[in-house]
Amino acid sequence: MNKTNSRLSSFLSPGKYEVDLPLLYSIFILLFLGLGIMFSGSSITASREFQDPMYFAKKQAAWTVLSIFGFILIANIDYRYYKRYASQLILLSLFLLVLVFIPGLGKSVHTYYGRSFHRWIGIGSFQLQPSEFAKIAIVTYLAAFLVKMNETVHRTYRNYILPGFLVLSVIALIIIEPAFGTTLEIISMIIALIFIDGFPIRKLLFGFISSIPLLMILIYKVGYRKKRIEVWLDPYKYRYDEGHQLVSSFRAFNDGGWFGTNVSTGYSHRYLTYSHTDFVMATYVEDFGYIGFLFLFFLFIFLILRSFMLIRRVNEPFGFLLGVGIISMIGVQILINLFVVTGVFPITGISLPFVSYGGSSLLTVMLSLGILCNITRKENLQV
Repeated sequence: MNKTNSRLSSFLSPGKYEVDLPLLYSIFILLFLGLGIMFSGSSITASREFQDPMYFAKKQAAWTVLSIFGFILIANIDYRYYKRYASQLILLSLFLLVLVFIPGLGKSVHTYYGRSFHRWIGIGSFQLQPSEFAKIAIVTYLAAFLVKMNETVHRTYRNYILPGFLVLSVIALIIIEPAFGTTLEIISMIIALIFIDGFPIRKLLFGFISSIPLLMILIYKVGYRKKRIEVWLDPYKYRYDEGHQLVSSFRAFNDGGWFGTNVSTGYSHRYLTYSHTDFVMATYVEDFGYIGFLFLFFLFIFLILRSFMLIRRVNEPFGFLLGVGIISMIGVQILINLFVVTGVFPITGISLPFVSYGGSSLLTVMLSLGILCNITRKENLQV
């Protein structure tokens, strides 16, 4: 048995060092479990819209295969390599974010409230979402910058002008798309990184309080964001239009009970908008109940805690900060999605890692975890 485990662990680094087996197991259990959950949540919608219950599942399976290859490739590249090319990564991210606004390349979606979303680049039958890959670029760039600043003896405000401009430019383009949920993810990740790096809590609180007026403007001066707040505060008032998603999600949790109902036959599968994307957790709970919810939640918690335990043992500054950024990025995404489907947080359009339909999100998560597995190889850990 030990020999089998050793072979599996060394699969990502043949002839060299081992990755952490519990982390590896949790990643692939979530990956394949998520594909099954997504299929269950999408089959009725796929049959209705494309006359093929496997339509979304087949596309997601293709992205899953690509993500596995990407994971294996990235897990075998020394993470220190990204430190040298962090600036190029964020510039590439900016370039891709600009492309979504170019007619013919960018793909937009028009909503019932008259708003257009410019979030995708069309590549044949596939679509890429640059804002997802921007998260990797920002965490890599910021980790490299913080390490550089810690090694700089004489620091002035000029050291922060260009990095600040680049990061804010990425955030601004994502806001313009608009992708407010992704913006919240990135800001949370930045706060986690600079906090871990030793930035004073008092200054963080001051920055947060100072940004509240800007946050209010972003919410109340943009119609759809203001509407989402109103729907969140009283979803049943809007249950026949904008509040339908949230009310249907509540019903799915209620109908699922502790042990769930018949798989893929419930109300949410037939009537819940985004039953296989942002609200896939609602259809999952309707199928498998609170027991199923707790099982999936435990897997997420295990992934985050195991990653954190390993990262704590990384002594190299760039690897440590990059690992913290990746963990916070995935952790915040999980929390926001779960808060949304349970009504704790307004609807943001954030997908659930591993589970929601969406190739760019899945690929980003797997590439990030590939980097994390490389950082936490046994030779990089303190005993």
